[in-house]
Amino acid sequence: MMSERELMLPEEGEVVLATITEITPYGAYATLDEYKNIKGFLHISEISSGWVKHIERFIQIGQKTILKVIRINKIRKEVDLSLRRLTEEERRDKLILIKKEEKSKSVMKKVALDLQLSENQFSSYIGKILSEYSSLYAMIDSLLDKGPSVLTKLSFPEEFAQRVYLTAKEKLSPPPVTINEIIQLSCLEPNGLDVIKQILGSLKVEHEDTKISIKYVSAPNYRLSITAPNYKIAEHSLRKVNEILQKESKKFKCTFAVKRV
Repeated sequence: MMSERELMLPEEGEVVLATITEITPYGAYATLDEYKNIKGFLHISEISSGWVKHIERFIQIGQKTILKVIRINKIRKEVDLSLRRLTEEERRDKLILIKKEEKSKSVMKKVALDLQLSENQFSSYIGKILSEYSSLYAMIDSLLDKGPSVLTKLSFPEEFAQRVYLTAKEKLSPPPVTINEIIQLSCLEPNGLDVIKQILGSLKVEHEDTKISIKYVSAPNYRLSITAPNYKIAEHSLRKVNEILQKESKKFKCTFAVKRV
């Protein structure tokens, strides 16, 4: 089953993955991997900013290469491509997206194998996902952020949604990050040590995948560490923890200060 994207034409300025199928004296023909059955033409003048005597020195038949769409004839379904107008940043970003999409495909294949989905059922599921998202990675990126409901809202079975979520989380989630700070907490009351223990013991984080660690360094210094799935969550959790520390310190008449490390 073809996705909607496979039945469409790319946009002008879009960066695409293509496979070179034929080389002529005037340029090269290529098929666009992400747009099945759509062919493009790479004119010799669009291969390099310099003079090109032998096209084979730049590209080979069967080679997969990243190109930029520069013109489209929608009626004739003709796509003109360029290599020389592709920036290094665009090439690098496309390579990253390709790798992410390949990993996403491997996640889906593992889920299909685990749940013993038939080929037709698997193809139907992929087609349904790609009718809602620009790519499998776009769906999985949303899934990792919002949870299995991303798929159940599209009427996928709960078991399938949960399995995709757990497999993607295991295979594609980036390694957790840790941020640290030194907190200075002191209390001059006779039971000051017990008060400090009470304050530190009250610290909690909201995100279920976030952990907090507090280690004594030397009076009145403590190392506070927040480990989270990403820096955004870590920074948010640290800010909330510091708000609690500030509030509790004021409540028990303790002094509180922070030093980021």
